Amino acid sequence: MFSVAAVQSAFHEALVQDQDVDIKNYVLAYQELCKFCSHLGGLFSFVVNDLEDKIGCLNQLVTEDELHFSTVQNMLNHEISNELVFSGRSGSVTLLRLHRGLEFIILFMSKLLKLQPNDSTKRSAQEAYSQTLAKHHSWLIRNGALFAMNFLPCQRALYDQTIGNTSVEETLNTMPEMISKASKVHERVNNLLSDYEILNIP
Repeated sequence: MFSVAAVQSAFHEALVQDQDVDIKNYVLAYQELCKFCSHLGGLFSFVVNDLEDKIGCLNQLVTEDELHFSTVQNMLNHEISNELVFSGRSGSVTLLRLHRGLEFIILFMSKLLKLQPNDSTKRSAQEAYSQTLAKHHSWLIRNGALFAMNFLPCQRALYDQTIGNTSVEETLNTMPEMISKASKVHERVNNLLSDYEILNIP
């Protein structure tokens, strides 16, 4: 099951130096977030599969060359100086895709906190998607994603699906801090991708 505390811990550990991000802990946090996405229903399986492929790519790069892929800044320096950004196996571009997905997850979870237990979550998901990932997707993917979100349950049922036996109250108490840590990581990655002119790659 999905653990808010595990995500919070991994994102906290990912905040290294003044403005850098540790890739191993970023990946750990994202692996846990994939568990959350996997419990949103079968229609989201294609999203989870795509995220897992990208996480696997980053993991492999770190395993093969930890010196150059230990942090986001190291990776960007290495890939840009060696002209690897458009190599077909770019950690920088892979990170960019995950970065955009994280923006959606942060906004969706922030909206969930404002709902009552019996409130539908579909509008929150659709609004979060429209404000984030939708601008990077084709018409076909956008419509498919928005359609899939029509089948999301109410807030309480969604928490029951994703966190299992963990106390909902405990999760709600922990989630704001987790969102805060995730937002700080997202901001750092965003600044780094922008500094290295990767942020606006299609």
